[in-house]
Amino acid sequence: MEMKELTGLDSDIASMMFRNGSIQWRDDPFALRSGIKSHVYFYGREDFTDDPELLYFVARNIASTVLQSAIKRHSKKQPCLIGIPTAGTQFAIAASLASYQSYITLNGVPICCRVMKEVKKEHGAHFTWVNGESDPDRHEYWLVDNVATSGGTFIEAAEKLKESGYPSIHEISCLIFVDRQQGGVKKIQEAGFKQVVVLYNLLDIVFTFSKLGLWTLEKVSAVREEIEAHQI
Repeated sequence: MEMKELTGLDSDIASMMFRNGSIQWRDDPFALRSGIKSHVYFYGREDFTDDPELLYFVARNIASTVLQSAIKRHSKKQPCLIGIPTAGTQFAIAASLASYQSYITLNGVPICCRVMKEVKKEHGAHFTWVNGESDPDRHEYWLVDNVATSGGTFIEAAEKLKESGYPSIHEISCLIFVDRQQGGVKKIQEAGFKQVVVLYNLLDIVFTFSKLGLWTLEKVSAVREEIEAHQI
């Protein structure tokens, strides 16, 4: 499995993630949602929200990536990001704000976002999974999450969108901040999503750690061996 060193802003983001403990190795393995046990874990939660500098740089990266995709495909619809709760929500909201504040726009229109709930409410005015009605003539919807292992979280979220009156899975795009490279992207693609975009591969991040003198190459090799041994 090939690895590449991140450079420029991506290298700076990796360094900040190390500083904040976003990726950690533990001898006692973590249990992942997919059922896999892993010695390496990506957080992507308070390690980002406690650090506005890191969250801002990441948000700009997400906004630029989404808009470049729209331009490449000649899409004229406003991108609307929907974070998969809870970790994905912060990335979607932050990217929308960064789009507006940094003028990262599509024909002058910034990225917007919607909030998906963890649990549907049985009170108030909103009984669907997402706050706000679907508007596919105006919006192009993106599901956003911090990490992908098996891809099941994206597929479940797409089913909730459809239940809430949003477009089918074939009209929804996906943005993964960190791919664990264990087969999740392939599963998401096979499910029929419009497109799947990955910002960072886990191995590239930890390889960059080694280049920055933050991790040993032996630990990077252990991560690669674990990933290769636990393909979904």
